[in-house]
Amino acid sequence: MVFTKREKIILVLFVILIITYFAGSYFISSLNKPQITMQNESLTQESEDAPEITIEQDDIKEKKIAIDVIGEVMKPGLVILDDGTRVIDAIEAAGGLLESADRRKINLARILKDEEQIYVPKIGENIEIEVNNDDAVEQGVTSSGKININQATAVELEKLNGIGEALASRIIQYRLEKGEFKDIKDIMKVSGIGEKKFEGMKDQITVR
Repeated sequence: MVFTKREKIILVLFVILIITYFAGSYFISSLNKPQITMQNESLTQESEDAPEITIEQDDIKEKKIAIDVIGEVMKPGLVILDDGTRVIDAIEAAGGLLESADRRKINLARILKDEEQIYVPKIGENIEIEVNNDDAVEQGVTSSGKININQATAVELEKLNGIGEALASRIIQYRLEKGEFKDIKDIMKVSGIGEKKFEGMKDQITVR
């Protein structure tokens, strides 16, 4: 089949027209497509908008206790300490001991309780050791009359059979370095206290 020149021109124009139509339709449809937002972008935006939760250091406060320190210390009066501190911490907070203080009548290792009063006596002062408990006269002596080796002062420890000033000091030093005795037999871990001395004092002591 032979086309004339005019027919060829018309055919070419027709093909161009069809191509233009489909190209235009595709372009228009692409413009009308809805935008798709990625889920992770949405989550990121939500996390940015969420309020930050912070914990202020001031909100976490350690429990404090109030201790009244009187007697032979540099600055008698009320001291505020962290819960779980010991007599030695209260005395240091009160400026330390005076030269006239009787160190042997104080158990520096004892753990303090809120509202306690610590009295530091003078050397040679004839008094009983004061404590807050109404049912106790001495801090290391129990209601049964036995001496609590975890709480007793040097003076109280010297009341035990075979214990003098040197051994009493070693017992207190052991408590400071190693902690409380778990059993009365643990007192034999102190240098200078063997089975013989333990047998002589075992009915006099206790732990709690």
